[in-house]
Amino acid sequence: MSRQPPERIPAKSPKARGTGRELRADARRNRERVLQTAQQLFAREGLGVSLDEIARRAGVGPGTVHRHFPTKEALYLAVAIDQLEQLIASAATLAATDDPEAVFALLSRMMANGAENATVKSALTAAEFDLRTAAPGVAAELTGHVADLLDRARTAGVVRDDVTAGEVMALVAGAFAAIQHAGAQSNPTRSAHIGKIILDGLRPPSR
Repeated sequence: MSRQPPERIPAKSPKARGTGRELRADARRNRERVLQTAQQLFAREGLGVSLDEIARRAGVGPGTVHRHFPTKEALYLAVAIDQLEQLIASAATLAATDDPEAVFALLSRMMANGAENATVKSALTAAEFDLRTAAPGVAAELTGHVADLLDRARTAGVVRDDVTAGEVMALVAGAFAAIQHAGAQSNPTRSAHIGKIILDGLRPPSR
């Protein structure tokens, strides 16, 4: 059974902990800078990077990091949710196009994102945190975009008729595992190749 995260990290409009007020613009910028720096350091140097070192690299004081993210687990979770929100923004942009192949572009980005953030996702799994439980609204919104783009692709005949959004999300999760098993997390070209092999299985069989 999944544990509850140490702190619920809001998906949108971050608020100061313990209040109903939205963060001031400068505090929000600092939080975003910390998230971006943490994501880059975790991907390059692993999860052993300290909160104080993340603060130094982000150009903020240690108190700023500890105030927003009192534990490493809270920061892992926030990084993962921030990445989901970026994917949702990409999905919204793709949805505004008429491209029936847009679902493949979104799924490719999801796989690349998962490969880049494999260490954070592994840490959350080890800590028994489930993003679908910790941030159900964000996870559901992304799945909804996948379903909408999949419907468009199905109508255009560029994906098979018998595939569901749930199955597609399972394939994306499987792609993360496949990329990790192949040791391709730090090799974008190889991880993209693995992802393409998986996505090709969504296309209608050749007649």
